[in-house]
Amino acid sequence: MELPRAAYRAAFDDAPDGLAIVDPETGTIRDCNRRYRELHGGGECRGQDVTDHVVPIRDGEGELLDRLDAAATDDEPTNCRLRAAESVPVELRLSSITVEAADLLLVRVTEIEEGAEKRRDRKRKARAIDEAPIGITITDPAQADNPLVYVNDEFERLTGYSAGEALGRNCRFLQGPETDSARVAELREAIDAEEPVTVELRNYRNDGSEFWNRVTIAPVHDETGELVNFVGFQEDITAQRQDRAELELAHELLETVPSGVARTDLTPEGTFEYVNPALVSCLGADSADQLCEYDFADFYVDPSDRAELLEELSEGDTDDVSRETQLVTLDGDVRDVIVTASVSEDDSGERHVHKIIQNITDRKRNERALERYERLVESLPIGVYQNTPGSDGTFTLLNDAMVDIFDADSKAELREQPVRDLYVDPEKREAFSERLREEGAVTEAELKLRTLSGEELWAAVTAIARDTEEGTVFDGVLQDITTRKEYEQRLKEQRDNLDILNQVLRHDIRNDLQLVTAYTDFLGEHVDEEGEEYVETIRQSADHAVELTRTARDIADVMLTADRDRHRVDLWQSLESELDEVRSKHSGAAITVTGSVPEISVVADEMLDSVFRNLLTNAIQHNDSTIPEVDVAVEERPETALISIADNGPGIPDRQKEGVFGKGEKGLESSGTGIGLYLVETLVEAYGGDVWVEDNDPRGAVFFVELPKVESADS
Repeated sequence: MELPRAAYRAAFDDAPDGLAIVDPETGTIRDCNRRYRELHGGGECRGQDVTDHVVPIRDGEGELLDRLDAAATDDEPTNCRLRAAESVPVELRLSSITVEAADLLLVRVTEIEEGAEKRRDRKRKARAIDEAPIGITITDPAQADNPLVYVNDEFERLTGYSAGEALGRNCRFLQGPETDSARVAELREAIDAEEPVTVELRNYRNDGSEFWNRVTIAPVHDETGELVNFVGFQEDITAQRQDRAELELAHELLETVPSGVARTDLTPEGTFEYVNPALVSCLGADSADQLCEYDFADFYVDPSDRAELLEELSEGDTDDVSRETQLVTLDGDVRDVIVTASVSEDDSGERHVHKIIQNITDRKRNERALERYERLVESLPIGVYQNTPGSDGTFTLLNDAMVDIFDADSKAELREQPVRDLYVDPEKREAFSERLREEGAVTEAELKLRTLSGEELWAAVTAIARDTEEGTVFDGVLQDITTRKEYEQRLKEQRDNLDILNQVLRHDIRNDLQLVTAYTDFLGEHVDEEGEEYVETIRQSADHAVELTRTARDIADVMLTADRDRHRVDLWQSLESELDEVRSKHSGAAITVTGSVPEISVVADEMLDSVFRNLLTNAIQHNDSTIPEVDVAVEERPETALISIADNGPGIPDRQKEGVFGKGEKGLESSGTGIGLYLVETLVEAYGGDVWVEDNDPRGAVFFVELPKVESADS
């Protein structure tokens, strides 16, 4: 009985091997079953070239095509790998069949059982690699720059880079500027030589954090000896290196630390079991063996210190105990030390005392010297400080005098102030700081500073720049020289004024005396009517000389008096006395007073008379009118008194108004000197007043003097 066509089709589709019907002339697949499609990735296979689906292991593709052309039947199987899954080895058999009178080939693909087991083994290995607790990488040396083609999960966790971010890149992307170039070169040489190598490198994760990576690279060769790839193992050994470094450091420290280290038993005497070189030196021994001949108790100046220390340890309230004490060396010297002790128990249950002995003899000596120094610094009447440089410099050390100088409430308040804010001109701070850095020391620099209350002061600063472990600092002393500077300024002004006075007096008196001498020559023994004119000239010149000497005396008195005693002065009395005197000396002048002079008092002194005398005399002597006219008026204002003295002389040009009170000012045609006007301005300003000049109408000048009034309550 012939089976139905559907049964054949079902048997074809459900066959356990991959089956494909192929045109022997073209190699085109006419039909294939489900298993064949699965082996080739599950896609459509009909119409494709069968030779595109397989990769021969030993035979070339050309032989396979030859066999197809020859329509070989029941040939020996050909071992192949599928292009869709090259890791799957298969047997490929060819058979001739006839379908609907057409001669075709049946290609049967059978998965090799041994290959399946190996594939399962490979899957197990792949899963083990993926889940391995260390980072595993595979690189492809056949590609340029040996890129990563595989990384496992632990590599992603270890480095912070996903597989997508890592694949295609060389492993050196984990390196940074701190990676040891020598170890990298060692790794590179081994890779070039196709030899296994292990190095420890400082690497960097994706987030920038560093870790120590133990990298092992091993080459993988195929059965022909050709290099296939490199397998890498990456292990985070940061903690291991730290532990190893700490152990090495601890051992090194025991032998090299400047503090003494000892281990003794727990007996009252404390027999030495171990001492380091520092303790040998501290106790004046020649060697550790020599020191171990003694008990630790033998070295205490006061043995009770050790007993109390052990008692405190035995109470168990703390892990370690520290105490300042004194030890005596084998040479008899006394050492100030700090003993820190702790108790441990070894595997056998025996207890030991571990001690760190810090020699603080020098420190204690320095502390005592520092205490004396600090007492000295605090008692100094000048400021002593230390501050940091730069625009944001701050005080780090201060004495009490600095607090007083800058009107601070405390040292803490002054430390909070940036140093530059204490300068009237902050740029001076920058210049001083730069100079100090360049020269290393600055002596007696005079700086204008400002206190916390806003008062300005002059200070003489001497400072040095010094390098410390924390950086450069400025150590200095500061003395308030405000009083000295003010005194120096007054002396300078007095010297300048006296110099001017000397020049002016010599010049004017010399001129007057020349006139006296010249006209005296004309007088002879007898004077006739013609000689009377010369006598008058002599008289005027002599009077002028007397007036000059009087003004000079007033100026000298003003300049040599540091602080004038200003007080209440009756304005009318002072003005009236000078009006009377000037009228008597200059009878040819018309001197009037407009209105009445109010009975008021002003802030001045006995030199106020000189102010009015010089202004009145100036108005007459510098007058070119036939009859000099002078008009005086007084106006009482709310807080001041305004005195005006007007004349009908030539007036003062605008360009000279501001300087008319200056040193040695005088009119171009005037025989006067202007020294009196300088005295006027000096006195008026000392009284807290003001003086200026304006044009008179229709001609001449008006001098105004404004003086502060004294209120009746003050009188």
